[in-house]
Amino acid sequence: MFPILKRHLAAACLAVSLPAAAASNGVDYTDMWWAGQQEHGWGVNMTQQGSVIFATLYVYAQDQTPRWYAATMQGSGGAFSGPMYSTTGNYFGGGFSGDNTVATQVGTMTVNFNSPYSGTVQYTVNGVSVTKGIVRETFAPNDLSGHYVGGLTANGTNCHGVTNGPIFIFDSLTVAQSGASLSMTVDFTTGSGSQRCTFTGALAGQGVLGQVSGGNWSCTTSNAGSYSIDAIHITQSGFSGTFSGADQFCSYSGFFGGVRDVQ
Repeated sequence: MFPILKRHLAAACLAVSLPAAAASNGVDYTDMWWAGQQEHGWGVNMTQQGSVIFATLYVYAQDQTPRWYAATMQGSGGAFSGPMYSTTGNYFGGGFSGDNTVATQVGTMTVNFNSPYSGTVQYTVNGVSVTKGIVRETFAPNDLSGHYVGGLTANGTNCHGVTNGPIFIFDSLTVAQSGASLSMTVDFTTGSGSQRCTFTGALAGQGVLGQVSGGNWSCTTSNAGSYSIDAIHITQSGFSGTFSGADQFCSYSGFFGGVRDVQ
């Protein structure tokens, strides 16, 4: 890694925290999921809090009338499972009485995610078992345009010509987006003065998340290479994702994102 990109332990920089997803130690699977274009009308909504996913499954009965079921699944990593219920209750146009709400367990649901964007769901309803591949449903683009306090923090490995270790490209982050095309510029200061790194690529929608693959980056420090950012979580206050990339010195693994600047 180029020496002037090594981490500077500046308290003001380290005090800034990037926005966190609901699953602070991994991917947040909260989203609308479906089986793809081949099966319109089937889907499952998942909301994750910590290690628990609450899922609502909407399907059709043999007579083609709609049915929905709910499951509370616990797990870790990309594997979750738990009981699934059918509920009956009050007419939606009338008054509510909790005494009329009945939940009956009809089976179980298990989800195994093989990436932040896809997985397999298995569920059983009254003895009928179903297995489907699922992906996040994307129906609107995300927009990262804006000015942030942020950038890249990553660990350099497999280095040659320089030592392994962390880099910290972090300060003023400006994101310009036109359609899917991104240009993310980080202006920061090292002992050698003002520097700039520019990261370009295309933002692909993955449900509520975003993904940049096959991007390129270059810096006034002479660092240049390729990168990708996965599981980009976008909120009102900023964005963050997992970074992987390489330049002529090292391979890098870490995080990229920023807190939106109020100025």
